[in-house]
Amino acid sequence: RLAMRGTGLLAAASLLLASGAAEQAAFTPPRSRSVPSLASARSVQPLLGLRGGHTAAPATELVAQKQKTAVPAESTQRGLIGLLGGVLIHLACGSMYCWGNLVSYLPPELKYWGGAQGTGLPDAQLVLPLILVSQMTGMPLGPVLEKLMGPTLTAALGAILMGAGVVGAANAKSLAQFVLSYAVLFGLGVGITYQQPFITGNRWFPTKKGMVTGSVITGMGASAFLFNMLATKLVNPDGLNAVGGAFPSSVYANWPSTIRTLGCIYLCLALTGGLLQTNPPSFTGKYPLLEWLKGSKPAAPAKASTPAKASAPAKALKKTPPDSAGLASLIFTPKFLGMWLMILNSAVSGISIAGSYKTYGLKQPQLNSDAFLSLVGSLSAIGGNAAGRFFFGAMSDLVGFKRTFVPLTILQAVTMLSYQYLAKSRITFCMATVVMLFCMGGNFALFPAQTMREYGAAGASVYSILFTAFGSAALLGPILSNALLAKGGFGLVFTVIGLLSLVSTAIATVAL
Repeated sequence: RLAMRGTGLLAAASLLLASGAAEQAAFTPPRSRSVPSLASARSVQPLLGLRGGHTAAPATELVAQKQKTAVPAESTQRGLIGLLGGVLIHLACGSMYCWGNLVSYLPPELKYWGGAQGTGLPDAQLVLPLILVSQMTGMPLGPVLEKLMGPTLTAALGAILMGAGVVGAANAKSLAQFVLSYAVLFGLGVGITYQQPFITGNRWFPTKKGMVTGSVITGMGASAFLFNMLATKLVNPDGLNAVGGAFPSSVYANWPSTIRTLGCIYLCLALTGGLLQTNPPSFTGKYPLLEWLKGSKPAAPAKASTPAKASAPAKALKKTPPDSAGLASLIFTPKFLGMWLMILNSAVSGISIAGSYKTYGLKQPQLNSDAFLSLVGSLSAIGGNAAGRFFFGAMSDLVGFKRTFVPLTILQAVTMLSYQYLAKSRITFCMATVVMLFCMGGNFALFPAQTMREYGAAGASVYSILFTAFGSAALLGPILSNALLAKGGFGLVFTVIGLLSLVSTAIATVAL
């Protein structure tokens, strides 16, 4: 019985080494056993049959003791600290979703391409879509830079770009200048740093991809909850309401200092989170830039090769494309196209509401209250965007992608189709906006996790291309809305965008 017990513990230790779980540090051989002879170490070979249920010889305990002595157990606590750093990074990245609230405080000279003169929805509505497009441009650079100089420096570079972009926008004198700094530079920084917590988190927790993405990008959603309230307090401390869509001049006078303060906060959050992005000790990769800076000396983590060898059988079970597979061969496939189209048709509704709910609310007499609409934005951020990212990310681990995504698109479509009617009262308008951002957060959580599952080690590179669907959806929303507004008002806008969500339902049903 002692032999069977020792074998069971050894099997558990081997599997935990493969998954990076915290319990592997707790393995200790039974004290009651005597140390076997060195000659009996030959019985280590049956270890290969543990997954098939065979009983290994007691002498394998000696091998386990040697491995434990040679290779320190990886601390899951460090992995969790890295996830916390990822939350800080995404708190800064998620500030882009404050734009639906901030755009109402934008000075008149920054609202249209031609200055204060303009009619219809302000051109500044394009800022959020352009941030996503810039993020889309920067995302392919993230994995490339990570392979060159590691996740810490890559995340720090993105953090600096984010902070510089927002702080620089405080001095903009035209919408074009503002867009170049706040949308392009900030969005590029978001794109570079966005995936670093996923890359390191999946190395620490390779079997919990949905948990990793869901927990990290919860910060993306919670960001607007915090910064909507802070921005409103800074720019409109007296709680003044807009009249005819315009605020008093005192509110606009606070705009530069508000943006500058927010930019400094974003920089501190993202830089701190970036410095916490590290690889587990078993990671054997080397970074050329770091190697060069160290005078071609091998990095310490690269020496910890034993865990990688021990986990080889577990890795063989993953049906993922080989690392040598070209990126083009992975993205020019029906599977990739189906996922891209699902994002395009599903994400457009949530992103549109996130960027325009306050502009729409200020035009409705029953909703026209700056304090109320700012509260709606905050509740939608924490109870919608943040909660949706965590909920749908976790659900995809439990029941799979399709069974999670299809209900999401149906809920999203029903809410979008009835949005105009729900806006007749403050309570139902708030609930509808929360639901829409709940589904939007789900879209952003489901697809990175599914991409990692489908494409394995190439997942980060593939997702950087797949993310172009989110950027395209962000641009499609305002363009489609302006075209439909002239023909049928907001009712037609909400109907068409809601039906697009059902297109995603159909694609997922047929293609998956």
